[in-house]
Amino acid sequence: MQINIVVMKGQVPRLKPHLLPNEAATIAKDCHFENGIVAPLKIDSYQQTLPIAASTLFKYTDDHWFVWAKDIEAIHNPMAQDEWQRVYFTGDGVPKVTAQDIAIGPVSPAASYDLGIPAPDVAPLINRVDSSTGTEPPEGEPAIFDDETRYYIQTYVSRFGEEGAPSKPSTELLVEKPGSTVDIGLVRPSVNTHNLTHTRLYRTVTSSAGAEYMLVAELPISQTEYADSVATLNAPILETWDFDVPDENMRGLCQMANGICAGFAGNEVMFSEAYLPYAWPKGYRGTTEHEIVGIAAIGTSLVVATKGYPFIFSGVTPSAINGTKIGSEQACISKDSIVVLNGTVLYASPDGIVAVGSDGAITITDQLITRQQWQDKRPHTIKAWASEGLYVALYEGGGFIFDPVSQDFRQISNRWDCAYADLERDQLFTVKGKEMSIWQGGTDDCPVTWRSKVFQLPVDSLMSCARIVSPNIANLSVTIFADSKPIFTLEQGQLSERGFRLPAVRATNWQVEVRGAAEVERIVIASSMQELM
Repeated sequence: MQINIVVMKGQVPRLKPHLLPNEAATIAKDCHFENGIVAPLKIDSYQQTLPIAASTLFKYTDDHWFVWAKDIEAIHNPMAQDEWQRVYFTGDGVPKVTAQDIAIGPVSPAASYDLGIPAPDVAPLINRVDSSTGTEPPEGEPAIFDDETRYYIQTYVSRFGEEGAPSKPSTELLVEKPGSTVDIGLVRPSVNTHNLTHTRLYRTVTSSAGAEYMLVAELPISQTEYADSVATLNAPILETWDFDVPDENMRGLCQMANGICAGFAGNEVMFSEAYLPYAWPKGYRGTTEHEIVGIAAIGTSLVVATKGYPFIFSGVTPSAINGTKIGSEQACISKDSIVVLNGTVLYASPDGIVAVGSDGAITITDQLITRQQWQDKRPHTIKAWASEGLYVALYEGGGFIFDPVSQDFRQISNRWDCAYADLERDQLFTVKGKEMSIWQGGTDDCPVTWRSKVFQLPVDSLMSCARIVSPNIANLSVTIFADSKPIFTLEQGQLSERGFRLPAVRATNWQVEVRGAAEVERIVIASSMQELM
């Protein structure tokens, strides 16, 4: 008679211990199963001390990290080869943007601007018209030979060249002589928190195809007047009619694959112009049935997790994005639990982990854990990250790893305050207090605990010996359980590669637990020493 465990995996809490597959565990702590055996997680490797205790960590460059003492959502500029290396973020008051020359400081980002370019509050003012500079009609022609009706509008421009929506048009102006000088009073911002450096003045130009606003001049933001004496314009036309500033309450900033940025406020989803994260037209918005908890992008789609039904918004251009309600009654109860893993969005619901993809939503842990077992993990407190294809989560009172491939859970004893998944280095950077480390970046092993399922043998079976196979057996200890009671324990340094004898105990239910900083390749419990080999 023999119990032979040659393949190991993590926990499946939903099943009773005696109903588990032979490879499953009732306890799997600080270990992984990449090679089908119990292997310890590595310790963290210290990287640097941060200037403050961070709640949000964001990688700016290889040499600089952004830290905030509050929950922030940040993205790099989706534009190619951005010379200013801009970063956009929400969660610190109104949405903001920072750049290379102002970001780096004792605590980075050291400074930022409000995101977006506001429209001037009022229309430009036409002060006077000097007709003496205009062209007189040819001799014999009527006095009014080429009059023109004009309107002027004004926009603001940032030092990055970002142009906002225009002001309201000026009052109507009739220019009787081409080339007449029009003195225009320009509008200046009362408060400049948006990094405005210039203003652009446009006027109407009428042709057989219609009327357009054409650029007259780009001027310093400090200038208060401009004299327009150009008779004929051939310049760029205004294209930023609906380039609104983002909603002041917008959160959840993220980036979709087609350069569109997204955010939300209340039950409203918002989208930017493609590759222009400062322009958020009010026409590029959608609503959900319930209040939004968080959002995450997968390709050209945006998964919106709410306090009710999830939604998916999809589209190639921001003007053509449509929302679809997913028929899954699984609310998101923690915005920090939302993770993108292998092209799927995972989040914590009251019943387990929900996976949302382009084909719908499903509670992927439904067969692994009961609702009550899941509630014991206080899922509303979960903070999660993606690492090596795993869902790594901390909650109030513990932590766990969920492997969606092997469909099991593992406990982790490690704790941290915040983390950043660096895709470039394929590492998870964690922060405890002010210390930043790489999760599992060290060379030493963490001590593991792995307890097998309950093996039910014939009544009053006598198992006389056991053997643990490990490349570092001296680092392991073992306990054998019979009918739920520990009957034999060997501490580290006492195990032999050839096996060991057990007390003469008869039992029906048998279980084994190994502990220590070493791999476990095989576990055998048998009724004779010959069966151990």
